[in-house]
Amino acid sequence: MSCDDNDVDCAEVLDRVYMFLDHELDDRTLTYDEIKAHLDDCQPCLSTYDIERVIREAVARACGCDHAPDELRLKIRARIQEVRVQMTRTP
Repeated sequence: MSCDDNDVDCAEVLDRVYMFLDHELDDRTLTYDEIKAHLDDCQPCLSTYDIERVIREAVARACGCDHAPDELRLKIRARIQEVRVQMTRTP
């Protein structure tokens, strides 16, 4: 996936979309402002971001204040990453 933004790689943005949503970026690679600017300019990345955001909001509404155990969070993130890799490999 690519766009006209030569400064920021789409794959790098999408790899950090969960940290961006959780406000957990370490700012060692991309800052919040850089990701936000990229999302504003790149429709494919924005679409992916919007899907993730909507899913996260639906889960939050359904689960209320219950928090998933850290082990479950890690398993879910690993599975999501596997699916994302599979999707990027599919033509």
